[in-house]
Amino acid sequence: MLKIAIFNFKGGTGKSTTALNLGACLATSKRKVLLIDLDGQRTLSFGLGLDGDVPTALNWLSGGEIQPVETKTKNLWLIPGDLGMFQLEADADLFTPALAKLNRFEICLMDCSPGLGVSSVQAILSSDRILIPVICEPAVLKGLSEAVQLIREERPNVPVDVVRVRYRPRLVITKESEDLLTEAARRVRNIPLKLVKFARDKIALFLSNWLINFLN
Repeated sequence: MLKIAIFNFKGGTGKSTTALNLGACLATSKRKVLLIDLDGQRTLSFGLGLDGDVPTALNWLSGGEIQPVETKTKNLWLIPGDLGMFQLEADADLFTPALAKLNRFEICLMDCSPGLGVSSVQAILSSDRILIPVICEPAVLKGLSEAVQLIREERPNVPVDVVRVRYRPRLVITKESEDLLTEAARRVRNIPLKLVKFARDKIALFLSNWLINFLN
């Protein structure tokens, strides 16, 4: 199972939307896809109409034998979010044994909460790739810099894909941010970092095709 953590230090960068749309695109390509909502805000669960459903990510990480919830999209399942994720504490690795129970899926997309909560850190440590959605705004770029620094310290060889969402090429701030992103990628030495941009309506389709090619 390919495990992908979708992460950014800053909220409001499109993590949940990216997880939802990418998961749906992969599912329509006949891949068995599992979404895990690790954010106590539960935006991903709400978007799928499953906010409040059980079992939740908290039940899953607590070691319980759970069955992910089947969504209305064929081949797409969800482990819904839980408000209690904000208070999750752990001294041991919760993700490795929990993920080992989900091997019937081909792809797992983990929608992480902003910041450095237990679930986000352990998702990053247990993932095969990390996807960082960014908006071309200064505050978001600051969050990207901090995220990449954290990943470099803990997982120097894990592939990181930076995806520019809500991309508006005509705006001056977009051009300035793009130059900063390109320069940042050039300077990174200890971590595989790839920048991806495309039209706003093509993001999920592009990523799903790219991941399918990667799996093949």
